[in-house]
Amino acid sequence: MAYSRRISFSRLQAYSLFGQNRFAMIGRLRSDRRYRSQGYATELLKPVIDQLRNSPEVKWIGANTHVHNHSARRLLEKSSLQADTISYYLTLNKPEKLKDHFPGERWNEVYTIYEKRDLLLSLNENHLGLFPYECYYSFPYDEAFFTDDYLDSSKVYINHDKTRFVIIKNDTKKYDYSHVKYFWNDHYTQPGFFETILYHWDENPDNVGCWIDFSKQAYDNITDLSPYDVQEPWILYGLWT
Repeated sequence: MAYSRRISFSRLQAYSLFGQNRFAMIGRLRSDRRYRSQGYATELLKPVIDQLRNSPEVKWIGANTHVHNHSARRLLEKSSLQADTISYYLTLNKPEKLKDHFPGERWNEVYTIYEKRDLLLSLNENHLGLFPYECYYSFPYDEAFFTDDYLDSSKVYINHDKTRFVIIKNDTKKYDYSHVKYFWNDHYTQPGFFETILYHWDENPDNVGCWIDFSKQAYDNITDLSPYDVQEPWILYGLWT
């Protein structure tokens, strides 16, 4: 389980630590409308960034916000965080409407922690551009997240020609989800992909759907969004210390 630490500065939920305490995710800043655009948010965030940059255990500082939240993006950029990857969070909750995908047999499950970690470490192309550790919490792809506990609580399936794999982990963000982590853009042309994630959902009927993180290209490949609950795109900001 991820270690998390939260500190409050006024209305700022400062940060949480993940990935063996090496990755810090900045929290939300809520402010009264009367005091916006006056530099207060920048001043509140500055000591948080300074503290993290001076922490020897932290090697990355980041934040995630909606692409169209321009005020938050300006704040992050003024705080030296750099814009990185845009991703689309979709929840597959109406599978009966799925079309234009290649059907196929369910993929084979990988059972041991060693095999799961070996697959993750062998990944040499990541079209997603990040590691979706939890719903809403994406980070740079790094082995610090591949702990025994994390892998043990994740289901991993590999396709029949062993060229693709998918990780599915139950996660709760108000509702329970089957959180799907897939690092290519060919969801609709990989036979058995959807059969595999829907099998996991069938095995976990309390989940409300399959939360999938899509890259921009993968999102554009979807011809019909009606099977999904679609959120606004998010953008990850980060700074390597």
